Amino acid sequence: MLVKHFESREAFYRFLKEKMGVFFREAYDRGFEGVFHVLYLKGVKAEIIVPLAKRSCLHAFYGDSTVALCGSEAQLRDFCSLLVKEDKRLAIEILQKLQSYRKRSFKLQYNQKILPLGIKTAIMGVLNITPDSFSDGGLYLEPSNAIKRAVQMAEEGADIIDIGAESTRPGSKRIDAEEELRRILPVLREVRRELPKVWISVDTYKARVAEACLEEGADMINDISGGTFDEDMFKVIARYGCPYVLTHIKGKPETWKEEPPIYEDVVEEIILWFEERLRILRETQYEGQVILDPGIGFGKLPEHNVEILKRFDELKIFGLPLLVGASRKSFIGIVLEGLLRKKTEPTERLYGSLGAIAPAVMKGANIVRVHDVKETREFLALLDTVRTYGEF
Repeated sequence: MLVKHFESREAFYRFLKEKMGVFFREAYDRGFEGVFHVLYLKGVKAEIIVPLAKRSCLHAFYGDSTVALCGSEAQLRDFCSLLVKEDKRLAIEILQKLQSYRKRSFKLQYNQKILPLGIKTAIMGVLNITPDSFSDGGLYLEPSNAIKRAVQMAEEGADIIDIGAESTRPGSKRIDAEEELRRILPVLREVRRELPKVWISVDTYKARVAEACLEEGADMINDISGGTFDEDMFKVIARYGCPYVLTHIKGKPETWKEEPPIYEDVVEEIILWFEERLRILRETQYEGQVILDPGIGFGKLPEHNVEILKRFDELKIFGLPLLVGASRKSFIGIVLEGLLRKKTEPTERLYGSLGAIAPAVMKGANIVRVHDVKETREFLALLDTVRTYGEF
């Protein structure tokens, strides 16, 4: 006896064809029957939704303006074919979300460079040229050391070098754009010269800094605020059309210690926040590639971070590349201390960091932002092999 769970149409299609002897065409047509979902809807009329769900052989649970539908993707599609007569907008939205959820490969393209995402998890190496970052503050403040580290990370397998000149650890102080540019531009120019084929990301939330760095050859912007700290950020990236990491954040680094964040459902709140930020971004006519980052540690308690990693696949409904950045973060130290009675410094959290990114990668993360490039590359070689075995 086998108990099997299929997360993709293609996997169930192969099972029907190879194990059950179902003819090629029929197996292809029935592939959706093996993919099961729970669809949670808010602000809907249960008196309309539930009868249609029953006609489609879906299990339905409902409360005040909320409905949960359980069944295969084939059943959900049948349900939408009935729903379209009652609520065309909702039916189309459901079908679009199902299609987006199944998307597994993407492509970043900018400055005559292409980075495919999907089969191989891309590695973004962290290069902090700051005096006060939580893990490596001060190590690469000297430009020559920063450039040497960037080259080393590229040699170790980093696909992207993420250069940041301002710490955003809890309790950190803000610096102005002039100081940030003074730190970052000499390093950016030299790294661009030394590594012309490597993607360079700039970790900033300031529109002025982003624009100056894009002019100097940066390939993408990694904004921890999702455009909420500087209202001009979206205008800048729309003008350049560069890839943009839109990160969820709650509160600000300087107030996190005094004002702990509160969530009713952390993943649901992140998804609603992304929907709103993406709507605003689209209004600028931005045509580049958005990468979504749920912002591990950015206004989250340890339990929020763990829940995000456990439910990472729920972020796939946008049909956009996903990034996870958990490397060396404090919640890893808290887990290790709680379970192993072992206190750790950030540089001692390699294995915990690998354990943190594993569920995210298995559930859809396309890019991992890490300090330890060499070790992560070896770890991902095995993880990606298992994750994609027989599927591409």
